[in-house]
This record gives sequence, C-alpha cells and structure tokens, in this order.
Amino acid sequence: MRLTLFGHASRHAALMALQVVLAGVLVSCLLLLAERHNVRFDLTPTQSFVLSDEARRVAQGLHVPVRITVFYNGQDHGQRRQNEDLLQLFGDASHMVSYRLLDLDRSPALAKQYGISSFNTGVMEAEGTLHTLRNVDEEEITNGLLKLTRHKPRALCFLTGHGEHSPQDAGDRSGYSQVAKALEKENFQITVLTTLPADGVPAGCTVVLLPGPTHSLLPGEADQLSRYLDGGGRVFLLLDPNAPESVVQFLAGFNIRAGNDIIVDERNRLYGADSFMPRVPIFDESTFHKNLDTAAVFALARSLSPIEDTENKRLKVLLIALTSPESWARIDDGTVPEGTVRFRREKDKPGPVPVGVMVTDTTEGDGGPKGDTEKAAPNAAAGTGKIGRMIVFGDSDFASNLYLNLLGNKDLFMSSVGVLAEDEELIAIRRKGLPNSSLSPVFLTAWQGRFIFWIAVVAEPSLFAVLGLLITWRRRRRGSA
Repeated sequence: MRLTLFGHASRHAALMALQVVLAGVLVSCLLLLAERHNVRFDLTPTQSFVLSDEARRVAQGLHVPVRITVFYNGQDHGQRRQNEDLLQLFGDASHMVSYRLLDLDRSPALAKQYGISSFNTGVMEAEGTLHTLRNVDEEEITNGLLKLTRHKPRALCFLTGHGEHSPQDAGDRSGYSQVAKALEKENFQITVLTTLPADGVPAGCTVVLLPGPTHSLLPGEADQLSRYLDGGGRVFLLLDPNAPESVVQFLAGFNIRAGNDIIVDERNRLYGADSFMPRVPIFDESTFHKNLDTAAVFALARSLSPIEDTENKRLKVLLIALTSPESWARIDDGTVPEGTVRFRREKDKPGPVPVGVMVTDTTEGDGGPKGDTEKAAPNAAAGTGKIGRMIVFGDSDFASNLYLNLLGNKDLFMSSVGVLAEDEELIAIRRKGLPNSSLSPVFLTAWQGRFIFWIAVVAEPSLFAVLGLLITWRRRRRGSA
C-alpha cells in the first residue's frame, strides 16, 4: 500500500513539474515572439501611442543614419518613459534611427557641447549636421528629419496680387497663415509674389500657388504661367465659383473645363451647415497612393472636368477628387440660390462630381511622384521639353484658417503640395486631434445630428416617462385591490 501511494505521489509530482516546465517554455516562446515581432494596437481616439502615417513614412524614407540625443530630468521618470516610448517608435519604423537618453544633470559637458540647457530637449545628427529639438514630440522629430534629409529648401511661391488668400494673413476666415506654418514646418520656404515678374516665374519657385484669385490676371501673366508649365513647372490653382474669366480661359488652354455651377450635397452636409458644403470622399488612388482615407469638406465648390474635343493631345487631365454619389452640380450661373434646393433632372448633373483635377504630360505615368525630390525638382528655366504638373481644385476656402483642420482638408492640401513637389513621404495623413490631448473632435452630418437628437432628447426620455407611468398605474391598481 505504501509503495502504491509513494508511486502515485511521485507520478503526480513529475507531471506537475513537467507542466511547469512546459508552461515556462511556452511563456518564453511567447515573450521571444512578442519581442521580435512587436505589434502595437492603439485604441485611443487620437492614436497617441502610434506614429502618424506622415511620421512613419518620413522615417521609413531615410537613407542616412540619424541619431537623436534627448536630455531628460532625472527626477521626472514619467516624462523620461514618454520620451523613450516615442523614440522607440521612430526606431521601430526605421533602422536608420538610433537614439540615446541622457540625464541633463549628469551629462553637463555633452549638453554644453550641443548648446542644451533645458530638460526634454535634444539634438538630431545626420552626416555631420545638427538640428536642435526644442521639444520632444512627434511633430518636432518629424520636421527635424525632413530638415536634416532635405538639404535643398523647396520654395512655394504664393501669388496674392489677384485677390488670392495670403499666407501672411492670420484672419480667422480667409487667411492662409496656418497652412503656411504647416508648410514651413515641413521644410518648405514660403515666398509671396504680388504679381509675376516681367521675365516670368522666378527660377527658384518649386511650386507656384494661386489660392482663389478674384481679379483677372494681368496681361501676359497667363502666357508666363503657360511657359512655366511647358518648361516643367508646377502650379497649384484653387478656383472658386465666379472666378475671373481670364483664369477660366487659362485653364481651358490646358484642357480643363471649369463648370458654371455649384455643388450641392444635402445628404452628407455637416450638422448645422448648409447644403453647399460638399464632402469630397473620393480621391485618385494612384495620385495619392491610397493614403487619404478621410473626406475633405469644401466650403463652396464648382465642378472641374476634362475638355475632350481638343487638339492639344500632349496633355492628360486626371480626375483626382470627387464629391459623394449623393451630391450633384447645380448648373446655373454659379450663385447660391435661396430657399430649398432640389435636383433638376433635366438640367443638373448627378454626382459624384469631379472637383479636383491634375494636368500632366501624356508621357507621364498615371502614378504620382516616383523620383527623388531634389533630383526631380522642377525648373522652368531648364526647358525639359516635358509639360510639368498642375493641380486644380474647385474651391479655395477649404485650406483657409477656418476650414483647414476640418476632417481631411489639411491632408488633401499638404498631400497635393507633396505630389507637385515630388515628395512621396509628404503624401500622407497628418496627426488629428488636439495637441497633447486624448480628445478628438467629432463631426456629424445633419442626418446623424437629427438621429442623436431624437434618440437622446425625445425617444429615451419618453421611454422612461412611459415606464414610470406604467409602474405608477400598476402600484395604484394593486393598492386599490
């Protein structure tokens, strides 16, 4: 009997030991797999714990090693952990990125060498060039990577002498100061031109922008822009309804027809907005590399389309942005009608309606930029014999200070600049939400707003009121019985 009990206990102990060993091996394998194939899922509204698409693409596009040195406060362990997590994300995105964290109080000599005197600042180094980090956040590091790797600044020349939006205007409604700041952070140089010089577009202009001209072009300016494009230049033109006829004729010379209409989108209009703020959810995948996934919202838009029966066969007009299928183009004189607007089957054009086009040379592929930015920088003076690129949208207000951060407006504008500047990493989604906040703005369509109102204000209180009346009636009935 003792031998039987002893043998049974031994087998039980051996099985227990084997189970512990197997469990240990299993956990070790899982830890090893997790370490080598780390995948992070971020369910926060602003995706605060993963890199934005733009930051990831910029890091992945590095071709030279970059070392980031951050000086932290040794007493603030939480901030140090945040800095390390962020730097690790960049390190995971690209093997070209390395980093180190140093206690500022314990590394005064190195901090003095770099000119660092504040906590949570640092430097970035690449090929002997230094860039100082004033803060340690994703935007600062991304912009630092761009400045270290884009040695030649790209100039965006804004024309403002025809009533266009100005990058120097900080006004809430019509100013372009916010988009100008965003472009400067991405290493673009902003140049303001009142009119084109007599000798044509300056040679240093990477892209010429005309954001919403309201006055006619001066004599000879259309020809100067045409020569600039014929020489390989890049033009970004935003055309509002009722734009000057000279600008419309200039576009017609490049096979673009600007519709004498306005876009109506009753079904998808934002809550509290009118029907003339269409959503633009459809983007050309080859141009934007499938990177734009959030609809833009135009303030007041007109349609744009290719002119088919033309003799100029060198030009190819691509549709790069369209409104929703529920929208339509109200064909009239481009003015906003009063009262309720309905689709007129015999006159109006059903959606989706093109509101963004890109003109390229027929010898150019359908895809977006493929070359290196600096190598392929457009130079009108060079006279490459190949027509450049021109992107045109049927609204200019979507990039103003008032609307820039609305849904995907900023992504669309900045990515379009990236297409024209042939910088693939900038054709991406920027970080959404409020800086340093876990809150994200919520945008509702009119239908969604009405649905929430009826559920929260009418249906739910009514349901509880009915239940209360039923309970009261039943109690009184029992009491009387």
